[in-house]
Amino acid sequence: MYVMSGPYVLLAAIAIALLVAVNRDLISTIQFRILIIGTGVLALVWSVLLGMVWQEYR
Repeated sequence: MYVMSGPYVLLAAIAIALLVAVNRDLISTIQFRILIIGTGVLALVWSVLLGMVWQEYR
C-alpha cells in the first residue's frame, strides 16, 4: 500500500520545490538545480525504502 504513494511523494516534493523557487526567484540558479536533484533523489530513496518494507510484510 505504501509503495503506491511513491510517485505522489515525488510529485509533492517537486511541487514544493517549485513553489519555493518561484517565490524566491531561484529558477535559473545552480541552487535550484541542486534542490530539484536532491528532491528527486530523496523521493526515489523513500520509494525504494517503502518498496522493501512492503515486500517484507507481503
